[in-house]
Amino acid sequence: MRGKKVVAMILILLTTLLVIEGCWDKREINQLAFVQGLGIEKGEDGMIHLVVEILKPGLLASGGGPGGGTGGGSAVGKPYAVFQANGVDFAKAFANLNDELPRSLFMQYNEIIFLDEKFARSGIYQTLDFMTRNPEFRRTAYILVVTGGSIHELFNIPSSSTLERYPYKEVLGIISNQANTSSSYVCDLNEFIQTLEIPKKAPITGKLEIVKKDGKAVGVRLVGSAVFDNDKLIGFLEEQDTKAVTVLMNKLKRSTLTLDKGLKGEKAHISLVITKAKTEIKPVVEGDKISFNIKVNVEAYLNEQETKYDITEPEKLQQLEVIVSSKIKSAIERALNILQKKYNADVVGFVEILHRSKPKVWKKVVEDWENIYPDIKFNVTVKTHIRRSGLSSKPIHPR
Repeated sequence: MRGKKVVAMILILLTTLLVIEGCWDKREINQLAFVQGLGIEKGEDGMIHLVVEILKPGLLASGGGPGGGTGGGSAVGKPYAVFQANGVDFAKAFANLNDELPRSLFMQYNEIIFLDEKFARSGIYQTLDFMTRNPEFRRTAYILVVTGGSIHELFNIPSSSTLERYPYKEVLGIISNQANTSSSYVCDLNEFIQTLEIPKKAPITGKLEIVKKDGKAVGVRLVGSAVFDNDKLIGFLEEQDTKAVTVLMNKLKRSTLTLDKGLKGEKAHISLVITKAKTEIKPVVEGDKISFNIKVNVEAYLNEQETKYDITEPEKLQQLEVIVSSKIKSAIERALNILQKKYNADVVGFVEILHRSKPKVWKKVVEDWENIYPDIKFNVTVKTHIRRSGLSSKPIHPR
Protein backbone atom coordinates (compact mmCIF):
# COMPACT_ATOMS: atom_id res chain seq x y z
CA MET A 1 0.00 0.00 0.00
CA ARG A 2 2.85 2.31 0.93
CA GLY A 3 4.53 1.53 -2.38
CA LYS A 4 1.42 2.65 -4.30
CA LYS A 5 1.39 5.96 -2.39
CA VAL A 6 5.03 6.56 -3.27
CA VAL A 7 4.34 5.87 -6.95
CA ALA A 8 1.33 8.21 -6.86
CA MET A 9 3.40 10.98 -5.26
CA ILE A 10 6.12 10.58 -7.91
CA LEU A 11 3.54 10.81 -10.71
CA ILE A 12 2.04 13.96 -9.17
CA LEU A 13 5.50 15.49 -8.81
CA LEU A 14 6.44 14.68 -12.42
CA THR A 15 3.16 16.10 -13.71
CA THR A 16 3.72 19.29 -11.73
CA LEU A 17 7.26 19.62 -13.08
CA LEU A 18 6.02 19.14 -16.67
CA VAL A 19 3.38 21.81 -16.23
CA ILE A 20 5.89 24.22 -14.75
CA GLU A 21 8.45 23.45 -17.46
CA GLY A 22 5.85 23.92 -20.18
CA CYS A 23 5.03 27.42 -18.96
CA TRP A 24 8.38 28.85 -17.90
CA ASP A 25 9.02 30.56 -21.25
CA LYS A 26 5.43 31.62 -21.89
CA ARG A 27 5.22 35.06 -23.53
CA GLU A 28 2.16 37.23 -23.89
CA ILE A 29 1.20 38.45 -27.37
CA ASN A 30 1.59 42.07 -26.27
CA GLN A 31 5.23 41.33 -25.48
CA LEU A 32 6.10 40.11 -28.98
CA ALA A 33 7.34 41.83 -32.14
CA PHE A 34 6.06 39.74 -35.06
CA VAL A 35 8.72 39.63 -37.78
CA GLN A 36 7.45 39.17 -41.32
CA GLY A 37 10.55 39.74 -43.39
CA LEU A 38 14.18 39.41 -42.34
CA GLY A 39 17.06 40.82 -44.37
CA ILE A 40 20.80 40.53 -43.89
CA GLU A 41 23.39 42.88 -45.40
CA LYS A 42 27.12 43.33 -45.11
CA GLY A 43 28.10 46.97 -44.69
CA GLU A 44 31.14 48.82 -45.96
CA ASP A 45 32.47 48.62 -42.40
CA GLY A 46 32.38 44.81 -42.56
CA MET A 47 29.60 44.69 -39.97
CA ILE A 48 26.49 42.56 -40.40
CA HIS A 49 23.32 44.63 -40.73
CA LEU A 50 20.11 42.89 -39.67
CA VAL A 51 16.99 44.53 -41.14
CA VAL A 52 13.52 43.36 -40.14
CA GLU A 53 9.96 44.16 -41.16
CA ILE A 54 7.77 44.07 -38.04
CA LEU A 55 3.98 44.23 -37.93
CA LYS A 56 2.70 47.24 -35.99
CA PRO A 57 0.78 46.33 -32.82
CA GLY A 58 -2.19 48.40 -34.07
CA LEU A 59 -2.59 45.98 -36.98
CA LEU A 60 -2.87 43.03 -34.60
CA ALA A 61 -5.32 44.88 -32.38
CA SER A 62 -7.55 45.66 -35.36
CA GLY A 63 -7.85 42.04 -36.41
CA GLY A 64 -5.14 41.74 -39.05
CA GLY A 65 -3.16 38.92 -37.49
CA PRO A 66 0.40 37.88 -38.38
CA GLY A 67 -0.84 35.02 -40.50
CA GLY A 68 -2.48 37.30 -43.05
CA GLY A 69 -5.39 39.69 -43.37
CA THR A 70 -5.31 43.27 -44.53
CA GLY A 71 -5.68 45.06 -41.23
CA GLY A 72 -7.42 48.35 -40.74
CA GLY A 73 -9.08 50.21 -37.94
CA SER A 74 -6.37 51.71 -35.79
CA ALA A 75 -3.56 50.64 -38.17
CA VAL A 76 -2.75 54.03 -39.72
CA GLY A 77 -0.39 54.29 -42.70
CA LYS A 78 1.96 51.38 -43.29
CA PRO A 79 0.97 48.26 -41.34
CA TYR A 80 4.63 47.57 -40.55
CA ALA A 81 7.80 49.27 -39.38
CA VAL A 82 11.40 48.62 -40.45
CA PHE A 83 14.17 48.30 -37.85
CA GLN A 84 17.90 47.66 -38.12
CA ALA A 85 20.71 46.60 -35.80
CA ASN A 86 24.38 45.88 -36.52
CA GLY A 87 26.89 43.41 -35.15
CA VAL A 88 30.19 41.69 -35.87
CA ASP A 89 28.14 38.64 -36.86
CA PHE A 90 24.48 37.72 -37.22
CA ALA A 91 24.16 36.43 -33.65
CA LYS A 92 25.40 39.74 -32.23
CA ALA A 93 23.19 41.80 -34.57
CA PHE A 94 20.20 39.69 -33.54
CA ALA A 95 20.97 40.21 -29.85
CA ASN A 96 21.48 43.95 -30.36
CA LEU A 97 18.13 44.30 -32.13
CA ASN A 98 16.38 42.51 -29.30
CA ASP A 99 18.02 44.89 -26.83
CA GLU A 100 16.85 47.96 -28.77
CA LEU A 101 13.18 46.99 -29.16
CA PRO A 102 10.43 47.27 -26.53
CA ARG A 103 9.18 43.82 -27.55
CA SER A 104 10.89 40.45 -28.06
CA LEU A 105 11.50 39.40 -31.64
CA PHE A 106 9.13 36.61 -32.64
CA MET A 107 10.46 34.80 -35.70
CA GLN A 108 8.09 31.87 -36.06
CA TYR A 109 5.82 33.66 -38.53
CA ASN A 110 8.71 34.77 -40.74
CA GLU A 111 8.75 32.80 -44.00
CA ILE A 112 11.46 34.59 -46.02
CA ILE A 113 15.14 35.30 -45.39
CA PHE A 114 16.46 38.03 -47.72
CA LEU A 115 20.21 37.98 -48.34
CA ASP A 116 22.03 41.01 -49.71
CA GLU A 117 24.27 40.03 -52.64
CA LYS A 118 27.43 41.30 -50.92
CA PHE A 119 26.63 39.36 -47.76
CA ALA A 120 25.85 36.21 -49.76
CA ARG A 121 29.22 36.44 -51.54
CA SER A 122 31.06 36.71 -48.21
CA GLY A 123 29.72 33.39 -46.91
CA ILE A 124 26.55 32.61 -44.97
CA TYR A 125 27.41 29.42 -43.08
CA GLN A 126 27.67 30.98 -39.60
CA THR A 127 24.32 32.71 -40.02
CA LEU A 128 22.59 29.54 -41.20
CA ASP A 129 24.18 27.59 -38.36
CA PHE A 130 22.79 30.09 -35.83
CA MET A 131 19.32 29.86 -37.38
CA THR A 132 19.21 26.07 -37.37
CA ARG A 133 20.27 25.94 -33.71
CA ASN A 134 17.69 28.52 -32.65
CA PRO A 135 14.14 27.08 -32.47
CA GLU A 136 12.72 30.56 -33.11
CA PHE A 137 13.62 30.30 -36.80
CA ARG A 138 11.50 28.28 -39.21
CA ARG A 139 13.49 25.79 -41.23
CA THR A 140 10.87 26.10 -43.95
CA ALA A 141 11.63 29.81 -44.46
CA TYR A 142 12.56 30.61 -48.07
CA ILE A 143 16.02 31.97 -48.90
CA LEU A 144 16.33 34.70 -51.55
CA VAL A 145 19.34 36.65 -52.80
CA VAL A 146 18.42 40.31 -53.38
CA THR A 147 20.00 42.22 -56.28
CA GLY A 148 19.56 45.69 -57.75
CA GLY A 149 19.15 47.48 -54.44
CA SER A 150 19.30 47.31 -50.66
CA ILE A 151 17.11 45.47 -48.17
CA HIS A 152 15.86 48.86 -46.93
CA GLU A 153 14.71 49.72 -50.46
CA LEU A 154 12.94 46.37 -50.68
CA PHE A 155 11.11 46.85 -47.37
CA ASN A 156 10.11 50.40 -48.27
CA ILE A 157 8.59 49.84 -51.70
CA PRO A 158 5.48 52.06 -51.79
CA SER A 159 2.21 50.18 -51.39
CA SER A 160 0.77 52.24 -54.24
CA SER A 161 2.85 50.17 -56.69
CA THR A 162 2.03 46.77 -55.18
CA LEU A 163 -1.07 44.62 -54.69
CA GLU A 164 -0.27 43.80 -51.07
CA ARG A 165 0.01 46.26 -48.20
CA TYR A 166 3.55 45.21 -47.36
CA PRO A 167 6.47 43.84 -49.45
CA TYR A 168 6.75 40.57 -47.55
CA LYS A 169 3.32 39.36 -48.71
CA GLU A 170 4.03 40.60 -52.23
CA VAL A 171 7.13 38.41 -52.45
CA LEU A 172 5.34 35.40 -50.93
CA GLY A 173 2.71 35.64 -53.65
CA ILE A 174 5.36 35.85 -56.36
CA ILE A 175 7.12 32.77 -54.97
CA SER A 176 3.82 30.87 -55.05
CA ASN A 177 3.03 31.95 -58.61
CA GLN A 178 6.45 31.11 -60.03
CA ALA A 179 5.56 27.42 -59.67
CA ASN A 180 3.49 27.95 -62.83
CA THR A 181 6.41 29.43 -64.78
CA SER A 182 9.58 27.89 -63.29
CA SER A 183 11.31 31.22 -63.95
CA SER A 184 13.22 30.76 -60.70
CA TYR A 185 13.98 28.05 -58.17
CA VAL A 186 13.53 28.95 -54.52
CA CYS A 187 14.73 26.62 -51.77
CA ASP A 188 14.11 26.88 -48.05
CA LEU A 189 16.53 26.93 -45.13
CA ASN A 190 16.18 23.19 -44.56
CA GLU A 191 16.99 22.28 -48.18
CA PHE A 192 19.93 24.69 -48.31
CA ILE A 193 21.47 23.15 -45.18
CA GLN A 194 20.87 19.60 -46.45
CA THR A 195 22.62 20.46 -49.72
CA LEU A 196 25.62 21.87 -47.85
CA GLU A 197 25.90 18.56 -46.00
CA ILE A 198 26.30 16.62 -49.28
CA PRO A 199 30.01 16.62 -50.25
CA LYS A 200 30.73 18.65 -53.42
CA LYS A 201 27.08 19.48 -54.19
CA ALA A 202 26.32 23.18 -54.76
CA PRO A 203 23.23 24.93 -53.37
CA ILE A 204 20.94 27.03 -55.55
CA THR A 205 18.10 29.36 -54.66
CA GLY A 206 16.04 32.24 -56.05
CA LYS A 207 17.25 35.66 -57.19
CA LEU A 208 14.97 38.57 -56.29
CA GLU A 209 15.64 41.67 -58.37
CA ILE A 210 14.49 45.10 -57.18
CA VAL A 211 12.83 46.99 -60.03
CA LYS A 212 13.53 50.73 -60.08
CA LYS A 213 12.05 53.72 -61.89
CA ASP A 214 13.81 57.07 -61.85
CA GLY A 215 16.20 55.63 -59.27
CA LYS A 216 13.46 54.57 -56.83
CA ALA A 217 12.37 51.03 -55.99
CA VAL A 218 8.86 50.39 -57.31
CA GLY A 219 8.61 46.60 -57.36
CA VAL A 220 10.37 43.26 -57.49
CA ARG A 221 10.73 40.39 -59.93
CA LEU A 222 11.71 36.82 -59.17
CA VAL A 223 13.67 35.54 -62.14
CA GLY A 224 16.75 33.36 -62.46
CA SER A 225 18.67 31.72 -59.65
CA ALA A 226 21.65 32.26 -57.38
CA VAL A 227 24.43 29.66 -57.52
CA PHE A 228 26.61 28.96 -54.48
CA ASP A 229 29.98 27.28 -53.97
CA ASN A 230 29.55 25.78 -50.51
CA ASP A 231 28.13 28.74 -48.57
CA LYS A 232 29.35 31.55 -50.86
CA LEU A 233 27.41 33.07 -53.75
CA ILE A 234 29.43 32.80 -56.97
CA GLY A 235 26.99 33.90 -59.68
CA PHE A 236 23.56 33.72 -61.24
CA LEU A 237 21.66 31.65 -63.78
CA GLU A 238 19.29 33.27 -66.25
CA GLU A 239 15.65 32.21 -66.48
CA GLN A 240 16.11 29.71 -69.35
CA ASP A 241 19.08 28.08 -67.61
CA THR A 242 17.15 27.85 -64.36
CA LYS A 243 14.32 26.03 -66.16
CA ALA A 244 16.81 23.56 -67.60
CA VAL A 245 18.29 22.92 -64.16
CA THR A 246 14.85 22.31 -62.64
CA VAL A 247 14.22 19.74 -65.38
CA LEU A 248 17.46 17.96 -64.47
CA MET A 249 16.54 18.07 -60.77
CA ASN A 250 13.02 16.75 -61.46
CA LYS A 251 11.66 19.93 -59.86
CA LEU A 252 9.91 21.51 -62.86
CA LYS A 253 6.15 21.65 -62.29
CA ARG A 254 4.93 23.76 -65.18
CA SER A 255 6.50 26.05 -67.76
CA THR A 256 5.90 27.76 -71.10
CA LEU A 257 8.09 27.08 -74.12
CA THR A 258 7.98 29.35 -77.17
CA LEU A 259 9.20 28.61 -80.71
CA ASP A 260 9.94 31.42 -83.16
CA LYS A 261 9.96 29.18 -86.24
CA GLY A 262 7.38 26.90 -87.81
CA LEU A 263 7.76 23.34 -89.05
CA LYS A 264 9.03 24.57 -92.43
CA GLY A 265 11.60 26.92 -90.91
CA GLU A 266 9.45 29.97 -91.58
CA LYS A 267 9.08 32.78 -89.09
CA ALA A 268 6.18 31.84 -86.79
CA HIS A 269 5.04 31.87 -83.20
CA ILE A 270 4.20 28.58 -81.48
CA SER A 271 3.65 28.41 -77.74
CA LEU A 272 3.43 25.23 -75.66
CA VAL A 273 2.88 24.55 -71.98
CA ILE A 274 5.11 21.90 -70.42
CA THR A 275 3.08 20.07 -67.80
CA LYS A 276 5.51 17.30 -66.90
CA ALA A 277 9.22 16.56 -67.22
CA LYS A 278 10.70 13.36 -65.85
CA THR A 279 14.47 12.93 -65.90
CA GLU A 280 16.59 9.82 -65.39
CA ILE A 281 20.33 10.21 -64.87
CA LYS A 282 22.70 7.25 -64.91
CA PRO A 283 26.48 7.34 -64.52
CA VAL A 284 28.69 5.43 -66.95
CA VAL A 285 32.22 4.46 -65.92
CA GLU A 286 34.74 3.28 -68.50
CA GLY A 287 38.19 2.96 -67.01
CA ASP A 288 39.07 6.41 -65.64
CA LYS A 289 36.36 8.11 -67.69
CA ILE A 290 33.07 9.12 -66.07
CA SER A 291 30.05 10.25 -68.05
CA PHE A 292 26.32 10.56 -67.44
CA ASN A 293 23.42 9.50 -69.62
CA ILE A 294 20.51 11.89 -69.19
CA LYS A 295 17.07 10.89 -70.50
CA VAL A 296 14.24 13.40 -70.31
CA ASN A 297 10.59 12.65 -71.04
CA VAL A 298 8.41 15.72 -71.54
CA GLU A 299 4.65 16.11 -71.75
CA ALA A 300 3.14 19.30 -73.15
CA TYR A 301 0.14 20.76 -74.89
CA LEU A 302 -0.18 23.33 -77.66
CA ASN A 303 -1.18 26.68 -76.23
CA GLU A 304 -0.95 29.18 -79.09
CA GLN A 305 0.14 29.22 -82.73
CA GLU A 306 0.60 31.50 -85.71
CA THR A 307 0.83 29.12 -88.65
CA LYS A 308 -1.22 28.77 -91.83
CA TYR A 309 -1.43 24.99 -91.68
CA ASP A 310 -3.00 22.54 -89.25
CA ILE A 311 -0.15 21.81 -86.89
CA THR A 312 -2.22 19.19 -85.05
CA GLU A 313 -2.25 16.67 -87.90
CA PRO A 314 -0.44 13.51 -86.69
CA GLU A 315 2.52 13.92 -89.06
CA LYS A 316 2.98 17.60 -88.25
CA LEU A 317 2.52 16.97 -84.56
CA GLN A 318 5.39 14.48 -84.65
CA GLN A 319 7.57 17.06 -86.40
CA LEU A 320 6.69 19.57 -83.71
CA GLU A 321 7.62 17.08 -80.97
CA VAL A 322 11.07 16.64 -82.57
CA ILE A 323 11.60 20.41 -82.70
CA VAL A 324 10.53 20.85 -79.08
CA SER A 325 12.81 17.99 -77.97
CA SER A 326 15.74 19.58 -79.80
CA LYS A 327 15.14 22.96 -78.15
CA ILE A 328 14.91 21.46 -74.67
CA LYS A 329 18.07 19.42 -75.27
CA SER A 330 19.96 22.54 -76.36
CA ALA A 331 18.76 24.41 -73.26
CA ILE A 332 19.93 21.60 -70.97
CA GLU A 333 23.33 21.39 -72.66
CA ARG A 334 23.74 25.16 -72.39
CA ALA A 335 22.92 25.14 -68.66
CA LEU A 336 25.31 22.24 -68.02
CA ASN A 337 28.08 24.04 -69.88
CA ILE A 338 27.60 27.17 -67.72
CA LEU A 339 27.61 25.14 -64.51
CA GLN A 340 30.70 23.20 -65.59
CA LYS A 341 32.87 25.79 -67.33
CA LYS A 342 31.81 29.11 -65.77
CA TYR A 343 31.00 28.19 -62.19
CA ASN A 344 32.36 24.66 -61.66
CA ALA A 345 29.27 24.07 -59.51
CA ASP A 346 27.51 20.71 -59.32
CA VAL A 347 24.03 22.11 -58.67
CA VAL A 348 22.22 19.05 -60.01
CA GLY A 349 24.10 16.71 -57.69
CA PHE A 350 25.82 14.38 -60.16
CA VAL A 351 28.33 13.54 -57.43
CA GLU A 352 25.46 12.35 -55.23
CA ILE A 353 24.01 10.25 -58.08
CA LEU A 354 27.44 8.67 -58.57
CA HIS A 355 27.62 7.96 -54.84
CA ARG A 356 24.28 6.11 -54.85
CA SER A 357 24.97 4.14 -58.03
CA LYS A 358 28.70 3.44 -57.86
CA PRO A 359 29.96 4.06 -54.32
CA LYS A 360 33.41 2.58 -54.96
CA VAL A 361 34.03 4.91 -57.89
CA TRP A 362 32.66 7.84 -55.89
CA LYS A 363 35.10 7.14 -53.05
CA LYS A 364 38.02 7.41 -55.48
CA VAL A 365 36.96 10.69 -57.10
CA VAL A 366 35.00 12.69 -54.52
CA GLU A 367 38.02 14.55 -53.11
CA ASP A 368 39.07 15.62 -56.60
CA TRP A 369 35.55 16.33 -57.90
CA GLU A 370 36.30 20.03 -58.56
CA ASN A 371 38.89 19.00 -61.15
CA ILE A 372 36.89 16.12 -62.62
CA TYR A 373 33.44 17.71 -62.91
CA PRO A 374 34.25 20.42 -65.52
CA ASP A 375 35.35 17.78 -68.06
CA ILE A 376 32.59 15.23 -67.56
CA LYS A 377 30.62 14.36 -70.68
CA PHE A 378 26.82 14.42 -70.58
CA ASN A 379 24.79 12.47 -73.15
CA VAL A 380 21.38 14.17 -73.28
CA THR A 381 18.34 12.71 -75.01
CA VAL A 382 14.89 14.29 -74.88
CA LYS A 383 11.57 12.79 -75.94
CA THR A 384 8.48 15.01 -76.09
CA HIS A 385 4.86 13.95 -76.20
CA ILE A 386 2.29 16.62 -77.04
CA ARG A 387 -0.96 15.34 -75.57
CA ARG A 388 -3.53 17.87 -76.70
CA SER A 389 -3.88 21.09 -78.65
CA GLY A 390 -6.25 23.21 -76.57
CA LEU A 391 -9.83 24.09 -77.46
CA SER A 392 -9.13 24.85 -81.11
CA SER A 393 -7.40 22.16 -83.16
CA LYS A 394 -7.02 24.17 -86.35
CA PRO A 395 -5.42 27.57 -86.99
CA ILE A 396 -7.70 30.59 -87.35
CA HIS A 397 -7.71 32.15 -90.84
CA PRO A 398 -8.84 35.81 -90.80
CA ARG A 399 -11.16 36.75 -93.67
